[in-house]
Amino acid sequence: MPVSFDEHLPAAALDIVSTGETAALGHVILRVEARGVALAEGVSPDAGKTNAWCYVRQGSLKDVPGLLANYLGPVLNVTRGQPLKISFVNMLGSMPAMPPAKPGAARTLIDPPIDPLPMAKIDAEQLPQWSSMNFSVGVVAHLHGGKVPHDSDGWPLEPASFSSNPFGFPMQRTYHWPNDQRAAMLWFHDHGMDNTAPQVHAGLAGVYFLRDQSDADIFNLIGSEAQELPLVVQDRILAGDGKSFDYFAGLAPVYSSDGSKITDFDRPEYLGRTIFVNGRQTPHAHVHPGIYRLRLLNGSNARSYALALAEPTGAAGGKIWRSDLFTVIGNDGGLYAKSLRLKETDYLLLAPGERLDVLVDFSSFDGKSPPLVLYNLALKGLAADPGAAEPIFQTETESVLASTDAGSAANIKDAAAFPQLYVMQFRFADPAGMSGMGATPALDAAMRKDLDEVLAHYACGDGFVWDAARQRLGCDPRNGGIVKNRLILLMNDTEGKAGDPGTRSNPITGLPWRDTQIWEMIRGNPLGDPAKAFKLPFDAQLASTERGGPSDLKEYRVSRATFFHPEDETHAPRTQDPLWPLITENPHGHPPLFKYGRLFQGEVVKPQAGTYERWYVANIGNAQPEPNGKLPDMHPFHLHLVNFVVTNRYALQADAAGKWRYVPAPRPAVDSDDIARHDTTRIQSNELVELLVWFPPEYKGRYPYHCHLVEHEDMGMMLHFETV
Repeated sequence: MPVSFDEHLPAAALDIVSTGETAALGHVILRVEARGVALAEGVSPDAGKTNAWCYVRQGSLKDVPGLLANYLGPVLNVTRGQPLKISFVNMLGSMPAMPPAKPGAARTLIDPPIDPLPMAKIDAEQLPQWSSMNFSVGVVAHLHGGKVPHDSDGWPLEPASFSSNPFGFPMQRTYHWPNDQRAAMLWFHDHGMDNTAPQVHAGLAGVYFLRDQSDADIFNLIGSEAQELPLVVQDRILAGDGKSFDYFAGLAPVYSSDGSKITDFDRPEYLGRTIFVNGRQTPHAHVHPGIYRLRLLNGSNARSYALALAEPTGAAGGKIWRSDLFTVIGNDGGLYAKSLRLKETDYLLLAPGERLDVLVDFSSFDGKSPPLVLYNLALKGLAADPGAAEPIFQTETESVLASTDAGSAANIKDAAAFPQLYVMQFRFADPAGMSGMGATPALDAAMRKDLDEVLAHYACGDGFVWDAARQRLGCDPRNGGIVKNRLILLMNDTEGKAGDPGTRSNPITGLPWRDTQIWEMIRGNPLGDPAKAFKLPFDAQLASTERGGPSDLKEYRVSRATFFHPEDETHAPRTQDPLWPLITENPHGHPPLFKYGRLFQGEVVKPQAGTYERWYVANIGNAQPEPNGKLPDMHPFHLHLVNFVVTNRYALQADAAGKWRYVPAPRPAVDSDDIARHDTTRIQSNELVELLVWFPPEYKGRYPYHCHLVEHEDMGMMLHFETV
């Protein structure tokens, strides 16, 4: 049987701070606390037990002892041009009574109140890339999508730590967020080094709406601001009693024959089996006839969603799929330059970290209409083999069910076995008693014309201008043109070398192979050694500013491949893995300190503030120069500080002669290439994308960029650039 959607979409349970309040306050204080939270209506943790980490705003209704109704952080509404000072205070404490995380290690932050990854069970000989990950020493808040000074961005190595920590870290970090960017849906979440995945999963996420006159214009068109619904979509697994989250259950470990050690992972990324929206599992929302503005955020660790709207009974003339009610008007970087209406069987694709701004037209429905259901069709890999570990999203072909496969709640034989299919339900109420809503117009041709005029009015700004003739965003000529090309590889271990002791040494970088890596590339073959060159059938034109393109094999070498460098270059690392920076042996017999290593001092990417660069980012496996038939994971590529426009996409394909080449592979219009600014974009298996990146003036310093599958980020798929 399908799910019943019994839970209510939280509204009053969320701490929503209005624009006026935020502007008046000028300073928001959020405490990071371990709290007891109701994860379902009528289901509470036992007295005195904590089951989530929460951002609790000082002075809010949540700022009292006792049970909380929701784990999500506040929804902060701020006004463009009005800066905000925001402080994050760590109230979590440490684990002095617990055994050290590793021999000789100092105290660490208290574990999240979830079933965490049992690091002690990991076989270090088999999985050095896991055993070398840092244990948490604090929490770090990052405003995802924010144009902020580097010291307010949430640098992963600058946490708010616990009291009397041995590293000299403060318990509080105060940031200054200028809010001098286009209106958009941003979000803030934990970014602790190597611990983002469990700490975000524990609950550390909140919503940040940056508002300007464009919001008022949109609300005037559709009725009122009461018709906006923020929807934070996450996947979770509840423990057996339903009172806590089980993080480890969402992984796919492989144990030794006696069951004592984890020797591998079918999939080390977290995928939950139940979809939560705004902190409630598969809820329903009561809506009235009219147009609603859905502000969608994928706040999941690793799950991508293909969201499709349907009326599963087909009561309206047999018409099941209703994604034609959706019109997309914006994404990560704010409003699109023009609206995009979906077709009946289309879907909204959202990778972790991505946001969408969507109008949905309910004007033809009333209190007698059957409910509509929002489905997640990104389940093809699971449906193909329900007994296997669910795979990570790779490509739409490999990962998304066709609407004919999903049927009237799925042509999956037992829909109850696939709770990941169900996101939420919209139930219709009669117009009588509508609160705060204006008139209920339809999103007809006349309104679409008005809507596109509003979008065109706000299309320019934040470094990009709208070329109406060519229907694309481009460089603002006042800022000059592109000054540099770069090539980045998102590297997956499709060869299985990370788990093979005989091939741990990577001939290209000299570092160990890892499950996921990120490489900055430069042209050339070092010392003429073929084993140290990486060959790619693409010329990124790194020696010029000309546009690159597919080519015969070109040789590149790695400039930088790791975020870390050993703490002391004269001291041999404890393993061959240079991502072991925290523990140093002490020749005098004193207990070694648990330290962060300094950044790797390679050829750090140093863009000039106030300029454009062209970045080529390729998602590829470590079999080269040709793929081995195993697809790498899709990676949501996220750059801090900046917005960028996707200007070209290429797919790696074999030609008639069996030779692998990149061929142009434009995406469907709904993917918004050329017409939208991004801070995160999906790069599918064996895909290479061309990005036009704007580095805003007056923002100098170091900022990370990484894969936003947060387990990948924790496993080392993160580097940084430094604007100068």
